[in-house]
Amino acid sequence: MLKKLHIYIIKAFLGPWLATFLICVFLLLMQFLWKYIDDLVGKGLEWNVISELLFYASLTLIPLALPLSVLLATIMTYGALGEKNELFAMKSGGVSLYRIMYPLFILNIVLSIGAFYFSNNLLPYTNLKMRSLLFSIQQQRPEVNIRNGIFTEPVDNLSIKVERKYRNNNTLEGILIYDHRDNSGNTNVTTAKAGNIKITEDKSYLILDLSDGYRYEELKLEKEKKAINKKYPHQTSKFKNQIVYIELDGLGLDRNNEDLFKNGFEMLNNNQLKQAVDSLNNNLHKREHDIWFNIVEYSMFKGEHSWLNMTEEEKLIAQTKIDQLLVESDNFKLNIDSIYNNLNNSQKNKVIDFALNFSRSAKQYVEITGDEITGYNRWIARHEIEWHRKYVLSIACLLFYIIGAPLGAIIRKGGFGFPVIISVLIFLFYYIISITFEKTVREMVFAPEFGMWVSTYILIPISIFLTYKAANDSMRISPYFYVKITRLFRRKSKEKII
Repeated sequence: MLKKLHIYIIKAFLGPWLATFLICVFLLLMQFLWKYIDDLVGKGLEWNVISELLFYASLTLIPLALPLSVLLATIMTYGALGEKNELFAMKSGGVSLYRIMYPLFILNIVLSIGAFYFSNNLLPYTNLKMRSLLFSIQQQRPEVNIRNGIFTEPVDNLSIKVERKYRNNNTLEGILIYDHRDNSGNTNVTTAKAGNIKITEDKSYLILDLSDGYRYEELKLEKEKKAINKKYPHQTSKFKNQIVYIELDGLGLDRNNEDLFKNGFEMLNNNQLKQAVDSLNNNLHKREHDIWFNIVEYSMFKGEHSWLNMTEEEKLIAQTKIDQLLVESDNFKLNIDSIYNNLNNSQKNKVIDFALNFSRSAKQYVEITGDEITGYNRWIARHEIEWHRKYVLSIACLLFYIIGAPLGAIIRKGGFGFPVIISVLIFLFYYIISITFEKTVREMVFAPEFGMWVSTYILIPISIFLTYKAANDSMRISPYFYVKITRLFRRKSKEKII
């Protein structure tokens, strides 16, 4: 009897889960398209390239879509069972809510394990393919990379800046072009009030159709003549219309750029991330030691009396903080204050100036290296975040099921209505907490072991509380609750009409 019941519950869950999963992936994919729409529109891309990019992008969204789809499908499944009084019939037959939750609990454990396997083994490969393909698309048509008020290089040694670009027809206004292709500096400058930019069908030339402009070109002279005359003659030409052809050799869709991204933290599995973190920590410790050695060698002690020539006693003194430096040994006793007090005013001023300059230099070095160390730590934190993320999102699938099952039994409402609202609110609550604490980890406010797991720590007691309440029928929402809400909205709509 229980096996048939379990099979029935699993079948009731799989349909809504598959539908909600595809919807979640589709919605997240729309967000991806909205983010990169400027890089995709107007490129003349073939349908297979776009399909490949969307396929890889969809796969990268699976770890985030799985928890939301599990939560939504679980609430819908148990809400529908409660709405049809099937949960009540099961409980009347002596089957507890824990027993009813058992088959889907096992199924979601398998789903969580599969989600971790996907995130750890397949997702790095998918990220690599998607990033490299997106980069290739961005580099295929250089004219789309031109932005208002920013110098861009569609080809090497050619910089273009425009005041305004119209996206619909690639019309440009306020054009400034620096041509450095002869490697002789800013000797060729072109300005134009307006123009149009396009690319040939074979993608071998970039065509600039310029209007109402000037061209300034410095004439080439021999080095000997330049050295003698010290003059740089140039010519200026005014044009009403001018067409410039720029060769674009090798700027097609280059698919051989995966080496640029393969070492990124998103392209590594957990074993590789662990090795990368260990390697980065070793490099960081070595760099910290080098910085400390440079400060001691070149800031605290200089000349012949350097760190390498110091005795063990002097090294011990150098590593301690003292207000008055007193160096003693068997052969001499040196008191810095007494030496300074025996100097005249001119000598004291020279000593003070030298000390101030030296201190400023040391301070600047410490500030620069401090920023370098901070960047090192942040880069290590990004690797650790990615390592923990694979576990967090996998466990979230199981926790959302434990939350969704009692919630469905409490609200007793199926379909895509009220369950969708509850699911979205819970997921937004979880997502906001996750993103907030992830940013604190990036800024090194919290350790990854805490910051990445805060959302999980919050979900665990909530899931236990809801499961306990639903199992004991101490939290129930009557059907009149939904009728009351519907009447409330109807009253408000009537008042607005009046």
